[in-house]
Amino acid sequence: MVCRGRVLLPLLPPVQEIEDSREDHIRGSKGKGGRDDGTVDEGFSGHRGTAQMKVRSAMVAPAAFLLLSLLLAPVPAPRADEGPRLYPVVVKGKWGYIDNTGKVAIEPRFGAAFNFSDGLAPVQVGSGREGKRGYVDRTGKVVIPPQYDWAGNFREGLANVRIGNRMGYIDRKGRTVVPVTYPGNYPFSDGMGMVVDSSYKFGFVDRGGKVVIPPKYESAFGFSEGMAVAVTGGRGMYIDRKGKVVLDTSRFDAVMPFFEGRAIAMIADRWGFLDNTGQVVIETKWDGAFPFSDGLAAVNRGGRYQQKPTPHIQGGKWGFVDPSGTVVIEPAFDFVRKFAEGMAPVLQDEKWGYIDRGGTFVIPPRFDEAQEFQGGLARVKTGGKIGYVDKTGRYVWEPTE
Repeated sequence: MVCRGRVLLPLLPPVQEIEDSREDHIRGSKGKGGRDDGTVDEGFSGHRGTAQMKVRSAMVAPAAFLLLSLLLAPVPAPRADEGPRLYPVVVKGKWGYIDNTGKVAIEPRFGAAFNFSDGLAPVQVGSGREGKRGYVDRTGKVVIPPQYDWAGNFREGLANVRIGNRMGYIDRKGRTVVPVTYPGNYPFSDGMGMVVDSSYKFGFVDRGGKVVIPPKYESAFGFSEGMAVAVTGGRGMYIDRKGKVVLDTSRFDAVMPFFEGRAIAMIADRWGFLDNTGQVVIETKWDGAFPFSDGLAAVNRGGRYQQKPTPHIQGGKWGFVDPSGTVVIEPAFDFVRKFAEGMAPVLQDEKWGYIDRGGTFVIPPRFDEAQEFQGGLARVKTGGKIGYVDKTGRYVWEPTE
């Protein structure tokens, strides 16, 4: 969210579709092209130092900090009893899954396929607006029939789904737990689901669908590390699970959720970080910032916040700081993604590669796009085709389309 003239707008669309973009597809070269899975183009572009997140919203125009939604959404991790992670792949326009050795685990036959979580993955049957989404298990068996216009990943045993222009939550059996009546909702976190009512106010429900914090906020973020950012009267503050204000941060133009004990705060287009007492622990001196992940946070030097064509940080160079604010990797990259499993994708001279925590290239820049490592593999794109590499840069799955 951002404050311009004391009006704060939400980061994420009430029709929650960022997981498709954050976890399950890669944009084309130079920030152009359509969705890999053939659905609506809501992508990320790091070309020429520009970070953009394009989303559809039933209620608001694109809001500032949309670029951060790529990084704010946690990647769903498989449970310990699920077995090795499975990865979506496309072959001749059909989507299926491989295991971490590159062996096909589920034959490509879907119009779109997304990450597994809680043992299930959303898949799409059909294409475009006519397609419907359901869920498959790790054998490829359809366990929740395709019936949704949109379906998200399971978080804490529940998934948010959309039918028409209304959203609700289902459990792993496909049973509706929270009625599909809300104009918008967001994945569960810390035992709470964020919902948007017909007056476009934000509130929170529990796992049984009970309204715990009534929709009354102009904007909000989901709970993270026990607190949520809620906006009322044009001011963003942190609330607890009962809706009580626990940190008054209204002196800032914008604040973001906590990750690894740190939260982004922005004032007069200068970015820094707070600790969980609300104290500034990393000075608001940067021209952009991303949340902490794997012990490091990306920061920008020399960039400038731009609202058009979509909100983004234009130009400058990106590096990384530790929780004390010490620069551990000097800003030298055109754009970056977050650290995961000890490595981070970075953009240099219009190509993506991977660096280690010392800032040294482990995989030289050669990809048109690159995502973070998950379970030892990273999804990359080159020449319009999607592949997976291991931590040495070797292709486990050669690029296909």
